[in-house]
Amino acid sequence: MSVAPAPPPPLPLLLQRSAATEKAEDVEERKFSSSTPQEEIDRLILHNRLCESKILFHHDLQPILQDGPQCGLVALSMASQCKDGSVSVEQLFQTARDCGFTRHGELFSVDFMETLSKKHLQRYHSEIVENLKHDPNSLFQLLSCGILVLIPYDSDFNHAPCLKRGHKAHWAVLVGLISSRQGPYVLARHGKSKHVGCWPMRDLLESNANLEEENPHRNKQGFIIPEGGVGGKRGLKSRALALRTIE
Repeated sequence: MSVAPAPPPPLPLLLQRSAATEKAEDVEERKFSSSTPQEEIDRLILHNRLCESKILFHHDLQPILQDGPQCGLVALSMASQCKDGSVSVEQLFQTARDCGFTRHGELFSVDFMETLSKKHLQRYHSEIVENLKHDPNSLFQLLSCGILVLIPYDSDFNHAPCLKRGHKAHWAVLVGLISSRQGPYVLARHGKSKHVGCWPMRDLLESNANLEEENPHRNKQGFIIPEGGVGGKRGLKSRALALRTIE
């Protein structure tokens, strides 16, 4: 009489949790992927518990995920979608490298970003915006007019703005603005997520103003830093790039 083989031992608890987490993430990804842009924004408003909210503007740009330290190039490529003839990340990287702005895709200068914009996005008028922390209304006014803004900031573990003195410097393109009782919130696209970010404008401006220096551990790759450093006149601190469409 044959004996049935013993069942295999149960998975270790850690593996069980990992599988469950992965399955939950897959469900969440499918839920967002099947959402319309309006449904995703409505969910963000609900998640942030925004009261008396109103969407002042929103550009529906398709996400592009970065490969390596290409966040600035990815943000500029996504911005180019608003007009016919979008520019690829590869095209922008080639130009940036030829100009001596980058080695691996990094961009630590708003001036570098402006030059790339002028070379490739002829249907936009690019304008550097400075002293954002001291004039926060300037960003609100730009976004209220439906103008895309490319802005550097420190990115936390969940990609939201944080204060790391520039050690987690990242780029986003601001694609929308929400007014609420809690204050203005920005809608953002960036190269580390397929989903739209929704952050308090105050937090973003504080993060932008704290960009003082490059992370010495990240800079072991030999990143190109502008004269004066990340916090200098040609760097990232308290600066952004506005892209006005040319009709």
